[in-house]
Amino acid sequence: MLCCHALDEALCLAPGQNAVVLTGNDDGYMTAIELAQQGVNVAAVVDMRKKKPSTALLKAVETLSMPVVMGATVYEASATDNRLSSVQIHAIDDEYKVGEKLSTLACDLLCVSSGYMPAYQLLCQAGAQLSYDDDNARFSINNLPENLHIAGSVNGIHELEKVIADGHRAAGTCLSLLGISNVHPDSDASRIECDQSSNFPWPIFPHPKGRDFVDFDEDLQTKDIINATRLGYRDIQLVKRFSTVGMGPSQGRHSALATARLVAKATDRTVSETGVTTARPPFIPEKLALLAGRIFNPVRLTPIHPRHESLGAHFMPAGAWRRPAFYGRPENRDSLIQEEASAVRTNVGIIDVSTLGGIEIQGPDAAEFMNRIYTFAFVKQPVGKTRYAILTNEQGVVIDDGVACRIADEHYYVTATTSGADAVYREMTKWNAQWRLNVDIANVTTAFSAVNVAGPLSRKVLEKVCDDVDLSPEGFPYLAYREGHIDGMPVRLLRVGFVGELGYEIHMPTLFALRVWDMLIAAGNEFSMRPFGVEAQRLLRLEKGHIIIGQDTDGMSHPGELSLNWAIAKAKPFYVGSRSVSIVMQREQTRKLVGFKLDASSAKPEEGHIVLDKAGNDANITGNVTSCEYSSTLNAYIGLAFVSIEQHKTGTRFPIRVDGQEVWPEVVALPFYDPNGDRQEVV
Repeated sequence: MLCCHALDEALCLAPGQNAVVLTGNDDGYMTAIELAQQGVNVAAVVDMRKKKPSTALLKAVETLSMPVVMGATVYEASATDNRLSSVQIHAIDDEYKVGEKLSTLACDLLCVSSGYMPAYQLLCQAGAQLSYDDDNARFSINNLPENLHIAGSVNGIHELEKVIADGHRAAGTCLSLLGISNVHPDSDASRIECDQSSNFPWPIFPHPKGRDFVDFDEDLQTKDIINATRLGYRDIQLVKRFSTVGMGPSQGRHSALATARLVAKATDRTVSETGVTTARPPFIPEKLALLAGRIFNPVRLTPIHPRHESLGAHFMPAGAWRRPAFYGRPENRDSLIQEEASAVRTNVGIIDVSTLGGIEIQGPDAAEFMNRIYTFAFVKQPVGKTRYAILTNEQGVVIDDGVACRIADEHYYVTATTSGADAVYREMTKWNAQWRLNVDIANVTTAFSAVNVAGPLSRKVLEKVCDDVDLSPEGFPYLAYREGHIDGMPVRLLRVGFVGELGYEIHMPTLFALRVWDMLIAAGNEFSMRPFGVEAQRLLRLEKGHIIIGQDTDGMSHPGELSLNWAIAKAKPFYVGSRSVSIVMQREQTRKLVGFKLDASSAKPEEGHIVLDKAGNDANITGNVTSCEYSSTLNAYIGLAFVSIEQHKTGTRFPIRVDGQEVWPEVVALPFYDPNGDRQEVV
């Protein structure tokens, strides 16, 4: 029975209504009695043994009006509508062969108790040996290491009183050896003997249709084990490797003894001579994290984290970092995100972007190195300019992006995604170990912190704290790079437009990050500047049609699918992945990442929802949604999705399955907002 206890009441769940219990030991009778007491009708107890059990057990089952069939087995089980409906009962002769059919019993539950194997695995790992008495079908464990003691069923003892006595014996021995007790039982004199056998000698009966399964995990039948021995695999370990018996999730718990018996019989040996397959840890399934090492989830905080806490930020994980998702109470999440985004669109906002990766490339070959690593052209990148940088792997898959700033002829500062910074640094050092260019590559992610001030009034905020940089549109145009100071602290300024508004990324040594943040917040008070979190940033970048690597890309996304052809310098001779990119982009394309728009009254598609080729249950999957948000600026759901090449043209409508229903968004040209980029050049 399966019992669930709640408070003072017990709820018992019956696994069936009509049961047959097949047993080769006394425990099967106990199961039958328990079933009957819980209201399950027991059609019969089928005992494979010729000798009847104890009088007490027989009397107990007779009192409950349960038929007992001795010297028989369940030969075949039949099902109706994928549910057990009946079993055939056949007699067993003295040589453990199936004889005549005795009856067919209707049932929906079959319980089996043919025997037990001791939990020998850890003991054998410690050096003990598992032995088997073929005559009595009984296991024993010998040659235990010194000061290792066992008791109970693992020691071959099954009668309750003797199990308790064996426990007392083992405990007395241990206490004596520890010096806690003066009583030291003599090991031979105190040996508890038990004649009760828990195993039936041969509960394996061939079936003419090959339904005599030995290992349910690996789908192995008796013939598979016997055929292995006929092919010359006489050793039990070789049988295991050849057939994979015992290699499934149960790790041989129900198949090890049956396999040993079959191998022993087929090779004219005893089970003691064949042995059983070697037990190896783990004894129970383990988490992959445990196999990989200790479970350790590092958490990194930006130097501005205390200010986010004081502002009531609700945090979210971003790689190993914790970043503000939005500011305010979680129950107001949606409205807060829209308000933060609106503040950036209409006024000015500030966001902590210290989690961005930072890598410095310096040396005579810095430009050549950048040209080889990234898809764009960097040899002729002007000093004081930034450039979008796409990184592909050798298979031509886009794996990261960032902004490359040329600080001097031999000095580049490159940003990377929050989760990809370490991987980008590893790729750079790996490739230069082969190229041996004269460059120094430094991961300065933690050495620098950064904030982004964005919105129509962002220049006015920055002008109040930075007076040694010409911030005019002519002196500091879009995509330019400048260096200056805020209250004497050195800062690097990038004119970027990830959120689609006039904006400045301010990178500074981490030592000064908190002070710079405070000064910007103070300067922004006059303009009602509002901090915004990652969720608003993602909405803003989506409105601008900018992708997020790892969210809007997958392990197969090449630049052509992402419409990043413009970010590839086709004239240069080489970059990492160039050959693969060229090959895949010359092939006929099968999918495309597109922007879509959907009426706000519709059901909202979520990331991962599937794109179909047509309506109906017989539709095929052509892609999936990668990003989708409600935009108050556009009063619609907007998103990005992979679609088939037949669905990618502007104006096409395609179905997305959302919670069992279909919605039909329209493919629209990107970006959704400010298509000419006028907002990034606000005067």
